[in-house]
Amino acid sequence: EHFRLKLSEIIIENEKNSKDVRIDQILKKIKKIYYDCVGDGWKNLLKNLNKEDSFSNYETPNFSNPSLKETFSQTSNDNKKKSKEITGKENPEKKRKYKNKNLTYSLTWALYNYLPILTWFPQYNWRKYLKDDFIAGVTVGVLLIAQGMAYAKLAGLSPEYGLYSSGLPLLIYPIFGTSRHLGFGPVALISLLVSQITMSTNKAGYDYSQSEKTSFALLIAFCVGLTQIFMGLIKIGFIINFISKPVIQGFTNAAAFVIILSQLQHVLGYNVNKSHYPILTLYNYVTNIKKFRWQPFLFGTINTFFILFVKYVNKKFKLELPGPIICVFLSISLTQIFKLNRFGISIQNKIPKGFPSIKGPVFNELTKVAPTVLTISFINFLETMAIATKVADKHGYKIVPDQELIGSGMTNFIGSFVGGFPMAGSFSRTAVLDSAGGKTHVAGIITGIVIILTYLFFTPLFTYLPNVTLASIILTSVINLIEAKEAQYLFKVRRLDFFAFMISLISTFVFGVEWGIAMAVGVSLVFVLWFSIKPNISVLGRIPNTVVYRDIDLYSGCIKTPGGILLKMDAPLFFVNANVLRKKIYQKEEEYKEINPVPLFFVLLDCRGMTDIDSTGLGVLSEIAKKYIKQGVFFGLANVNDQVTKLMKVSNLDEIIKPTHIFSRVHDAVEAAISWKTKWTKKEFF
Repeated sequence: EHFRLKLSEIIIENEKNSKDVRIDQILKKIKKIYYDCVGDGWKNLLKNLNKEDSFSNYETPNFSNPSLKETFSQTSNDNKKKSKEITGKENPEKKRKYKNKNLTYSLTWALYNYLPILTWFPQYNWRKYLKDDFIAGVTVGVLLIAQGMAYAKLAGLSPEYGLYSSGLPLLIYPIFGTSRHLGFGPVALISLLVSQITMSTNKAGYDYSQSEKTSFALLIAFCVGLTQIFMGLIKIGFIINFISKPVIQGFTNAAAFVIILSQLQHVLGYNVNKSHYPILTLYNYVTNIKKFRWQPFLFGTINTFFILFVKYVNKKFKLELPGPIICVFLSISLTQIFKLNRFGISIQNKIPKGFPSIKGPVFNELTKVAPTVLTISFINFLETMAIATKVADKHGYKIVPDQELIGSGMTNFIGSFVGGFPMAGSFSRTAVLDSAGGKTHVAGIITGIVIILTYLFFTPLFTYLPNVTLASIILTSVINLIEAKEAQYLFKVRRLDFFAFMISLISTFVFGVEWGIAMAVGVSLVFVLWFSIKPNISVLGRIPNTVVYRDIDLYSGCIKTPGGILLKMDAPLFFVNANVLRKKIYQKEEEYKEINPVPLFFVLLDCRGMTDIDSTGLGVLSEIAKKYIKQGVFFGLANVNDQVTKLMKVSNLDEIIKPTHIFSRVHDAVEAAISWKTKWTKKEFF
């Protein structure tokens, strides 16, 4: 790496002074860098080798630089002596110290691996970054005051739990998380999933009390935290690759409509019986439209337009005005002055002030919350990774998926003891933090401190906060989740992806969030199996005046080579699709015999897309090869990768398909087949 960087410096330097470039000078510089870098590399390597038998595997490199060779030899001898002293049986005390030293290294590695704060906080540049982080942290904190309370109401909880979830837990994420710009805390989608439990009814058909709802929410956060920590420790972050983007987008769009549906009671001024199926809840609202009250609707409309207007002003004039919090304080002032709660506009009443009480979860109905826990753990990970990866790519650093699981899990787990309900990364707050100039995790810590100060000293200010104002904040936030253009794009580009999008959207809106995400995952897995069972197997032809072969369906001018079948398979060959390949080859053979006067004399398979093969695939290749060899037809493979070649040797398939019938290019295989046919024709003729 060091050599590469130094070499880049030379290239840049010579590009600036291109007129005075001398090749001999460049070569001298490169030679010096090479000796320096490689010499340092061997020194560092040998310093870390402590076992005697390790040195038998390393020979002194044949360096042309005598001083470097001498340095290597000296270092090697010194380390051999140290190795004997440490590992020798005659000195058990030193051997014990050696084991303790290795244990120390292991513990240090674990600390730095699972506590990323140890890697960035000691190197934090206070003068350079603190000002930007402070401004960004305060900006997001002010926004989160309103959003936190709104999402708590969405989850069926008292508004103070939105503040509790946004305070102390935000001091936990920077210790374990890897994203420098992630706006962690309550989000609409996760709050909606929590409400599926808190807003449901008990066995007797009655609504749960507020204390029971709180217990459910804290239990869900506790279990989500443990689940995500476990997922991170066993390195299960790869599961994100099994869910397609259209499926997630369909679910997200449907969830946005479900969230809007959950807030209609505050905007329309009347409540209805909630159903587990969103479409039935919508039906109940429509049939009870006679209960509509215009005062909350008018007030909510004004709030919504005001927030959207502030967003427009921010975008046009590049400002960072906190629209939601301005709307909150204006609504509080108007409600308190004109006593708007007399007109059916409900308010929060008293919000407790001070630290939340520390208590553990109550395991009263674990079986009831278990499906929701798994759903939230999964959605939390998907949402957090989507946001964190996007902003990390923008700023040039990497996100570790498994460590993000641990970071999110620890935040939810510890947060559940201080009144926090399930949290995740927020699209809107991450965007605000980034645009406000946040540089590191410190911005998130400052956001948490702002929220803590709020519920310690300022909660009495929110007594007259209208519920319809919080509903307006939620509605303006979830608008960003609705992507109508994405559906149009998918319909235009790929109908199968559009089909997956619509299944995910309709199933979520009709059957509910849990069934929606289950069907979305099911659709993704079906598509994975479908593409595995139905791999793309194309017929190749040669582009005129070249030695390049392409799919004849995509390149109309391609020329078929007479006398044979030339196919390409774009998938690993394993038990699911091995029979498909066999049927395809035999089908093309029958088609060839029906329309071609020239007898079939070769069958070639381009394996460029065949990245792997299992025992069933090897068996099918063996069967096909034997069949055509017996018929006197040339059978060959082209573009076989090292993995498949290795497995062919292990399975002795190379004794059937000889190395002389495996080629690095398709054109070479075609020429070999024609040459083979020419030789056989001469033998038969003479």
